[in-house]
This record gives sequence, structure tokens and C-alpha cells, in this order.
Amino acid sequence: MKKIISILLPVLIFVFLFPCAHAKGSAEVPGEVDTNALDQVVLSQMAKQGLPGVALAVIEDGEVIYQKGYGIDGNSNLMTPQTQVFIGSQSKSFTALAIAQLAEQGKLDLNSPVQAYIPWFRVVDEEASKQITINHLLHHSSGLSDAGYGIVLPLNTTPEDAVRSLAVAKLTAPMGTEFQYFNMGYGVLSYLVELQSGQSFAEYVRMNILEPLGMGSSTADPDAMNDIPRGYTRLFGFAIPAKEGVPAYGVGEGWIVSNAVDLAKFAIEFMKDQSIMVSPEMMHRIQTPGLGAYGMGWFIYDNGSKIVHGGANQTFRTEVNLYPKVDRAFVLLTNEGHQVDHFVSASQLTAGVEAVVLGNTPPSIKQGWSVKWIGWGIGLFVLALCVLETRNFLSLRGWRERIALVSPAKRNWDIAISFLIPVIITTFVFWQVGNFYGNRFNLVSSIAYMRQGMPDIFILMLIGTFPDLIQGFIKIFLWAGKK
Repeated sequence: MKKIISILLPVLIFVFLFPCAHAKGSAEVPGEVDTNALDQVVLSQMAKQGLPGVALAVIEDGEVIYQKGYGIDGNSNLMTPQTQVFIGSQSKSFTALAIAQLAEQGKLDLNSPVQAYIPWFRVVDEEASKQITINHLLHHSSGLSDAGYGIVLPLNTTPEDAVRSLAVAKLTAPMGTEFQYFNMGYGVLSYLVELQSGQSFAEYVRMNILEPLGMGSSTADPDAMNDIPRGYTRLFGFAIPAKEGVPAYGVGEGWIVSNAVDLAKFAIEFMKDQSIMVSPEMMHRIQTPGLGAYGMGWFIYDNGSKIVHGGANQTFRTEVNLYPKVDRAFVLLTNEGHQVDHFVSASQLTAGVEAVVLGNTPPSIKQGWSVKWIGWGIGLFVLALCVLETRNFLSLRGWRERIALVSPAKRNWDIAISFLIPVIITTFVFWQVGNFYGNRFNLVSSIAYMRQGMPDIFILMLIGTFPDLIQGFIKIFLWAGKK
């Protein structure tokens, strides 16, 4: 008996003290990735949604097992895994990693207030200004949100001036109580990287992340981004090539440039038992969810079974999905950035690719809306508005004579309706856009963004408001002239 115990005891100790040693193997390993099914999912969604180009990389056991480009880029060249794109908010995982590195170097404390490193850091709430920590910004739990920050900064705004602009930002939730996605929070973090490293954000990222990982086609330098292929926006369902301007202050929150090949290397690093970027303890901290299932630059789901972050610019969309327990991941890039795409075509394409990568049956292509159909519907509505507004303008001939024959109440209503319709349309559109974005909605920034991010909605707003307003003033002028 003693001999048996002496053999079993070390085994039992190992099992109970080190259960994580078998974590990756605890989930059922899916079958081999069906690359033909991947191609079918991507191509069928491209046809359904009208997507110009897609790039894909699939990872298994720390190696890229499949990579491919589909369609064309904005310069009419073939889309490949090497095609550079803006990766949008996937940039936040780079910024968070840089902050984590500096924390391990003892150059900052994640639990310290931002004011410990930026003494002049201010928001409207003076007490919150003193208490907002680096961790709050990393986890989007500062109480700040895009809804409380209504400034559209010029592209050439410096990182310091961008951080100073937060002096007008209002808390939209008590600090540390809610997850509220806040882009500029990561703008503050990227500025902290500059202050505490003594380098520009671009230089720090290049030397400490990109070069060690061999990400030679990636950059955080705004001056090196001019030559990347254009992406696309949409106009009434049709993809239109468009060039984006790069905000110098916002690279760390949403403007790093990369491609599928490089992002695959980045993804692999976050599934290693021993990363060259940070210690296992810090990597665990990065992948530990806070409020809203958000860790440090990543969303963490199902106890770490699924780690993801997407990115959306006005002309590109990025998805990086990690499944550590089955040692698989994928990078999915599209060069179409209409806001409806981010919530419709991107979700359907990602769901299909995810299903195949995990060995499941992808959803039927018949499920879900097509962005093309939505765009065509908006286009038909705008056309109907144009016909109606033209008819209304033509009806102004003889209006003064006709209106003189009705009661004052009907006359006043006829004039008022020309002003009421624009109010109704504007209220409805921004109500829907507000529901679309939740606590990320801000009226000022939405109007500024709409012109390129949702040009067909912008045109709908113009057609549905200005002609009626003009008619209203003409009616007032005509009636006043009669008197």
C-alpha cells in the first residue's frame, strides 16, 4: 500500500496543482480544416454581399495552414494575403501589448491614475480626472465613452493635443462600473507609450513588436501609409473605391497597417505557452476579461476558449479570432468599410469562416440580409424622395392663389409641414443610428463620419431635408408677398 501511495501521490499533486497544463487539450479537437468549404463560404458571401476583396489566413498548432486572397483591392489589383490594409480597432491589441511591456519594464503601473504620468490629464469631472487609471482605459471602464466626447479632430492633430481635448469629455457612466467602448481611451494609452518609452509610438511598436515578430509589412507610422491600396465604401449597395485620411493622433486606437500574413504571426504569439512579447503572467492578465468580457485589447469569451478583436475603418474591416483550446485561429480582412457592412456582411462572413475552422457546418448562405439589397432599398427610397420633391417644387406654381382659398389653419399647416418633415426624417435617422451604436453614438461625430462611412444615408438626409426646408421658406416668402 505504501508503495502504491508513493507512486500515486506525485501524480495527484501534479494533477491538482497544475490543471492548466492540459487546458488546450481539454476541448474536443475538430477535424481537419476543409479548405474547399472555406473557399465556398468566402466566395458565396462575396457574391451575396458585393464584397470587392477578401484576404484569409488560417492557423493550426502555431502554423499557418491556409492563406488566400479573393477578388481585387481598391487599385484593381488582385487581393492577396500580402495586401496591406488599415486594421482598425485591431490596433488596440498592439497598444495594449506595448503598455503591458512597459509595465513589465517598471516604466508604469497599470493600477496608477493616468495623472501620475500625465499631470495635466483632465476630463469634465475633476474627481474622475484624478482617479481614472491606466487599467480603466485598457478595459474601457473609465466611465468615458464616445457619447460624451463630441469633438471631431483635424487629421494633423498631435497626440498631445488629442489627449488635451478630453477636457470636454463627460462621463456617461460611473467610473469602473460599466463597459463603454471608448476609442480615445486608447489614444491616451498610445501617448503614454511615447512618454514612458521616450520614442514615438510608431518607433516603439516597430522595434518592440513588429520586428521581433517578423511583421515586415506592418507599420504604425502615418508617413508610411500613403501608398497602401485604397479600400471601398458603398453607394446604394455598389462598392466605390475611396481613400482614407490617417489621423496622426489615432494610430494606436485604429490606424495600424498590416496584412493577413503579418496578423497571422501576431495571432500565433497570443496562443503560445511562452510568448517572446511578455511573461506568461502578463499574457494571462491580457487575456483575463473585465467588464463587457474585454481584457487588454481583446474580447475574451467562454473562459478563454474564444479570444477576438475586430477592426473597422471607413474602407476596411478586420477580424482576428483565436481559439486557444483547440489551437486554431484565423485572420479575415475585407476591403469594404460601409458601416452597414460591419454589422451585416462582416458578421455573416465571419460566422461562416469560424464554423469551417472549428469543423462545423457553416450557416446557409440564404440566412441573413445582403448589404447590396439594403443599399438598393435605400437607393429606391432616395429616388422616390427625388420624384416627390420635384413634384412638390412644381406645385409651388400657383400655390399662393390656391392657399388663399383655404382656412388659415390649413394654410399654416401646409407651411409647417415643410419644416416638420425634415425634423421627422432627421430624428428618425439619428435615432436609428443611435440604436446602431449604443453608447458609442455622438451626434457631432456621426454627422462628420456619415459622409464617407455611410454616404447613401448622408444623401438620404440631404434629399429628405433641404428641399422641404427650401420649399417652406419659399411658401413663407410667397404668402408674405401677397400681404
